[in-house]
Amino acid sequence: MKKVIIEGLKFIGFSGIGWLIDTTIYLILTSIFKLNVDISNIFSSLVGVTFVFIMSTRKIFVSNSKINIKIKYLIYIIYQIILILTASKVMLLLKDYLITLNINIIVKYINIIVKIIITPFTMLINFIVMKLLIEKI
Repeated sequence: MKKVIIEGLKFIGFSGIGWLIDTTIYLILTSIFKLNVDISNIFSSLVGVTFVFIMSTRKIFVSNSKINIKIKYLIYIIYQIILILTASKVMLLLKDYLITLNINIIVKYINIIVKIIITPFTMLINFIVMKLLIEKI
Protein backbone atom coordinates (compact mmCIF):
# COMPACT_ATOMS: atom_id res chain seq x y z
CA MET A 1 0.00 0.00 0.00
CA LYS A 2 2.87 2.35 0.84
CA LYS A 3 4.32 1.78 -2.65
CA VAL A 4 1.03 2.79 -4.31
CA ILE A 5 0.82 5.96 -2.19
CA ILE A 6 4.39 6.94 -3.12
CA GLU A 7 3.67 6.19 -6.78
CA GLY A 8 0.47 8.23 -6.53
CA LEU A 9 2.30 11.22 -5.07
CA LYS A 10 4.98 11.05 -7.75
CA PHE A 11 2.30 10.72 -10.39
CA ILE A 12 0.52 13.79 -9.01
CA GLY A 13 3.82 15.70 -9.23
CA PHE A 14 4.52 14.75 -12.83
CA SER A 15 0.86 15.18 -13.71
CA GLY A 16 0.99 18.64 -12.17
CA ILE A 17 3.86 19.60 -14.46
CA GLY A 18 2.04 17.99 -17.40
CA TRP A 19 -1.09 19.91 -16.42
CA LEU A 20 0.86 23.19 -16.41
CA ILE A 21 2.18 22.42 -19.89
CA ASP A 22 -1.29 21.37 -21.03
CA THR A 23 -3.03 24.37 -19.47
CA THR A 24 -0.51 26.89 -20.81
CA ILE A 25 -1.03 25.59 -24.35
CA TYR A 26 -4.80 25.43 -23.75
CA LEU A 27 -4.95 29.06 -22.57
CA ILE A 28 -2.85 30.23 -25.51
CA LEU A 29 -5.13 28.43 -27.94
CA THR A 30 -8.37 29.66 -26.33
CA SER A 31 -7.24 33.20 -25.47
CA ILE A 32 -4.88 34.22 -28.24
CA PHE A 33 -6.02 32.03 -31.12
CA LYS A 34 -9.68 31.97 -29.99
CA LEU A 35 -10.11 28.24 -30.63
CA ASN A 36 -13.02 26.42 -29.01
CA VAL A 37 -12.39 24.80 -25.63
CA ASP A 38 -12.86 21.30 -27.01
CA ILE A 39 -10.39 21.71 -29.90
CA SER A 40 -7.88 23.50 -27.66
CA ASN A 41 -8.18 20.78 -25.03
CA ILE A 42 -7.48 18.04 -27.57
CA PHE A 43 -4.23 19.60 -28.74
CA SER A 44 -2.98 20.73 -25.34
CA SER A 45 -3.87 17.48 -23.60
CA LEU A 46 -1.95 15.33 -26.06
CA VAL A 47 1.21 17.30 -25.28
CA GLY A 48 0.61 17.07 -21.53
CA VAL A 49 -0.14 13.34 -21.46
CA THR A 50 2.91 12.57 -23.59
CA PHE A 51 5.09 14.34 -21.01
CA VAL A 52 3.41 12.43 -18.16
CA PHE A 53 3.81 9.10 -19.96
CA ILE A 54 7.51 9.65 -20.58
CA MET A 55 8.23 10.74 -17.01
CA SER A 56 6.03 8.07 -15.41
CA THR A 57 7.61 5.23 -17.34
CA ARG A 58 11.09 6.47 -16.46
CA LYS A 59 10.60 7.54 -12.84
CA ILE A 60 7.54 5.81 -11.32
CA PHE A 61 6.25 2.60 -12.85
CA VAL A 62 8.35 -0.47 -13.59
CA SER A 63 7.40 -2.54 -16.60
CA ASN A 64 7.46 -6.26 -15.96
CA SER A 65 6.28 -7.38 -19.37
CA LYS A 66 7.83 -8.14 -22.71
CA ILE A 67 5.55 -5.70 -24.51
CA ASN A 68 7.62 -2.90 -25.99
CA ILE A 69 7.19 0.52 -24.38
CA LYS A 70 6.38 1.99 -27.82
CA ILE A 71 3.40 -0.36 -28.08
CA LYS A 72 2.30 0.67 -24.59
CA TYR A 73 2.63 4.33 -25.59
CA LEU A 74 0.44 3.67 -28.64
CA ILE A 75 -2.17 1.98 -26.43
CA TYR A 76 -1.96 4.88 -23.95
CA ILE A 77 -2.39 7.48 -26.70
CA ILE A 78 -5.45 5.66 -28.09
CA TYR A 79 -6.90 5.55 -24.57
CA GLN A 80 -6.02 9.22 -24.09
CA ILE A 81 -7.67 10.25 -27.35
CA ILE A 82 -10.90 8.62 -26.18
CA LEU A 83 -10.58 10.24 -22.74
CA ILE A 84 -9.63 13.65 -24.15
CA LEU A 85 -12.49 13.65 -26.65
CA THR A 86 -14.91 12.70 -23.88
CA ALA A 87 -13.50 15.26 -21.44
CA SER A 88 -13.52 17.94 -24.13
CA LYS A 89 -17.19 17.39 -24.85
CA VAL A 90 -17.97 17.45 -21.13
CA MET A 91 -16.01 20.72 -20.86
CA LEU A 92 -18.04 22.21 -23.69
CA LEU A 93 -21.31 21.18 -22.03
CA LEU A 94 -20.11 22.47 -18.68
CA LYS A 95 -19.06 25.77 -20.23
CA ASP A 96 -22.47 26.21 -21.84
CA TYR A 97 -24.18 25.45 -18.53
CA LEU A 98 -22.00 27.77 -16.46
CA ILE A 99 -22.54 30.62 -18.91
CA THR A 100 -26.31 30.31 -18.37
CA LEU A 101 -25.72 31.14 -14.69
CA ASN A 102 -24.65 34.58 -15.92
CA ILE A 103 -22.21 35.21 -13.07
CA ASN A 104 -19.65 37.73 -14.32
CA ILE A 105 -16.59 36.21 -12.63
CA ILE A 106 -17.45 32.76 -13.96
CA VAL A 107 -18.08 34.03 -17.48
CA LYS A 108 -14.82 36.02 -17.41
CA TYR A 109 -12.70 32.99 -16.48
CA ILE A 110 -14.89 30.25 -17.96
CA ASN A 111 -12.18 28.56 -20.04
CA ILE A 112 -9.86 27.95 -17.11
CA ILE A 113 -12.73 27.10 -14.74
CA VAL A 114 -13.93 24.20 -16.89
CA LYS A 115 -10.34 22.96 -17.29
CA ILE A 116 -9.84 23.00 -13.50
CA ILE A 117 -13.14 21.20 -12.84
CA ILE A 118 -12.39 18.31 -15.21
CA THR A 119 -8.76 17.80 -14.15
CA PRO A 120 -9.15 15.78 -10.91
CA PHE A 121 -11.35 13.23 -12.66
CA THR A 122 -8.99 12.72 -15.57
CA MET A 123 -5.93 12.59 -13.28
CA LEU A 124 -7.39 9.78 -11.16
CA ILE A 125 -8.40 7.77 -14.21
CA ASN A 126 -4.97 8.32 -15.78
CA PHE A 127 -3.13 7.05 -12.69
CA ILE A 128 -5.16 3.84 -12.66
CA VAL A 129 -4.77 3.23 -16.39
CA MET A 130 -1.06 4.08 -16.40
CA LYS A 131 -0.33 1.73 -13.47
CA LEU A 132 -2.25 -1.11 -15.11
CA LEU A 133 -0.76 -0.50 -18.53
CA ILE A 134 2.86 -0.24 -17.48
CA GLU A 135 3.01 -2.74 -14.63
CA LYS A 136 0.31 -5.31 -15.40
CA ILE A 137 0.14 -5.63 -19.20
